[in-house]
Amino acid sequence: MEGEFYKEFVKFNEDREKKGLSPLSRRDFLRATGIAAVGLSLPLRLPRMFPAPSIDPPAGDTRVGIVSKNDIEDAVMTAIELGGGLSEINYGDTVVIKPNITFKANPEFGDIRIVTSPDVLRAVIRAAKDRTDNTNITVADACAFGLSTKEAAQSVGLYDVCMEEKVNFVAWEEGKYVSFRDKNFLHLRKSREIPASLSSFDHFINVPILKNHEIPPNNNANYTCCMKNFVGVLKPANRSDIHTWDLGEKVAEINLCRPNITMNIVDALTIILSGGPASPNMKIADSGLILASKDRVACDSLALAVLKYHASEQGINEDYVKQSVWEQAQIKRASLLGLGRKDPDRIHITSDGVDNIDNILAYWN
Repeated sequence: MEGEFYKEFVKFNEDREKKGLSPLSRRDFLRATGIAAVGLSLPLRLPRMFPAPSIDPPAGDTRVGIVSKNDIEDAVMTAIELGGGLSEINYGDTVVIKPNITFKANPEFGDIRIVTSPDVLRAVIRAAKDRTDNTNITVADACAFGLSTKEAAQSVGLYDVCMEEKVNFVAWEEGKYVSFRDKNFLHLRKSREIPASLSSFDHFINVPILKNHEIPPNNNANYTCCMKNFVGVLKPANRSDIHTWDLGEKVAEINLCRPNITMNIVDALTIILSGGPASPNMKIADSGLILASKDRVACDSLALAVLKYHASEQGINEDYVKQSVWEQAQIKRASLLGLGRKDPDRIHITSDGVDNIDNILAYWN
């Protein structure tokens, strides 16, 4: 009964929005429609309504939202809307959320976060709960270097968020893997093992953290964002050989295992400028940003501009700072594979609260 009510409520407010009318609250909806107030004590999140961007992009253009707000949940929700929204998630759809749970907490790193923020993950979960039931939402990853993903998630607070929000948590390395090979594999060369459950979800929400990447030295995938987050989809035993050569191109090809993504949401609150992905001498910047887009290539390009801007401000001269974002191996190969847009003239960026957006865009070249 509650599910039927939810669907009617969402449809009612969508119809109102099409007519230019403001949405009704749940209580006002009940009054207006005369529906009996059944199940009011049940936990149900209602869709949040945010204003549309002031300038809509031309038809077919890619949207990327970049937001700075004091309230992290507000920032995430706003970025999602500016990045295209989650309207394609219908009640009853299944959703997998893939954060970056690469490492356990390490006192040696102090307060520097090297995994997705629990606050960002919570906001993303709540955005998904605005569209479907919590039982249909799964947070999943597989940790690096043979570590237990569940233990790593517990150590950094991500597991607690899942339990508090009453969504499923899955450590992929504990489940079944299947062989995957795409006809466009060129740099990967051989089949890879990916979670058997990956194709069963209706929607994939990617939630990386933005940081530079120096392992191995002189590699050509010198930043981590939307596309690099897909390394966590591979079976851990399948990852060692990808870090030998052509890492950027290999990262792009890994993304072929899930060609359609509902949303990418980048945790760029605190970003690692050098020493990443994890080392005692990491240098950081508190950029306070959230980025979001349905297009992982476009989103990576703007995130990389954020990284370049802050690194330049601190006098850091890593390879990624000297290189055009459009020449990055991950971006070039992924665009050739049809995984996203590499044309800045067709990428529509909308910012909210980002005072230094012009400075960031100066590095988006």
